[in-house]
Amino acid sequence: MHIYAFGSICRGEVDQGSDIDLLACIENDNLSISKEKFSIYKYPRITELWQEGNPFSWHLHLESKIIFSSDNNDFIKSLGTPSPYMKTAEDCAKFRELFEQSYEALVNTKTSKIFNLSCMFLATRNFATCYSLGNGKPIFSRKSPLLIDEKLEINDRVFNTLERARILSTRGYGSMVNESEINEVIQYAPKIYKWLNRLSKVD
Repeated sequence: MHIYAFGSICRGEVDQGSDIDLLACIENDNLSISKEKFSIYKYPRITELWQEGNPFSWHLHLESKIIFSSDNNDFIKSLGTPSPYMKTAEDCAKFRELFEQSYEALVNTKTSKIFNLSCMFLATRNFATCYSLGNGKPIFSRKSPLLIDEKLEINDRVFNTLERARILSTRGYGSMVNESEINEVIQYAPKIYKWLNRLSKVD
C-alpha cells in the first residue's frame, strides 16, 4: 500500500474551505480504508492513467507527496512522467457545455441554485486546468481561471460566490449564497462563457 497527500495541502493553498486530499494505492480491496476519506485506486488503474496522460496522473505527478509506503518505495515516482495530455479540445468542450447547461438551469429553474452555481464553478475551474495542461503550464489550483496566462477577468465577488457555492455543495461548509449574489452571477455569466469560447476558439 502507498498513501499520498495531494491537492491544496501540497500547493500550500490551505484555507478554511480546504479539505485534505488523500490517495490510497492498493493491490486488493481493503475494507479498512474509508472511501469517504481516501481516493482509492488499484495499481493497474493508476498505471493506466499514466499511460493515458490523464489530467489526474499529471496532478499526482506534479503535486502529490508520499506519506506512507508499505515497501519503502515511492510507487508514483517509479512511474516517471505521464504520457502527454492529448484531450485538451475534447475536455474543454465538455466543461464549456457543462457551464452552459448549469447556467441555463440556474436561470430557468427555482431549485438547486447552489448546485448549479457549484457546477458552473467546477466547469470554469476544470476548463482552465485542462487548458493550462494542454499548453504545457499545468495549474491545478482552485483558482486556476485567475492564474493561467489567458486568465479570466472576473469580478472578485462573482468568483467568490461561485467558489463558496462549490464548497457549500460538496462539503456543506461556509456562508449561504443569497439571491443578490446569485443575480450578480447570472448577469456576469455571459462574460465567463465568452471567455470559455475564446479560449476554445469558438465563435
